Amino acid sequence: MSEPKHPARRRWHWLLLLIPFVWCIAAIPLANRVGYLFGSIPFLLVWMTLGVLAGSAAIGAVYVIDRRNGDLDRF
Repeated sequence: MSEPKHPARRRWHWLLLLIPFVWCIAAIPLANRVGYLFGSIPFLLVWMTLGVLAGSAAIGAVYVIDRRNGDLDRF
């Protein structure tokens, strides 16, 4: 069996993947207390849409950091 090319590194940037969970699951009770925004658009709909965008940005950031560090080739 061959040795890995790179020594094991801490991947603190993977904590960014907690953002979608916290946004969409843990903070829903807080966001659900707000009524309507901009007339007839429920705030919860805006909150969930922004959560999808924030989650996509977090996943993209982790991908870019892993690619820059050369970690994509390890798996």
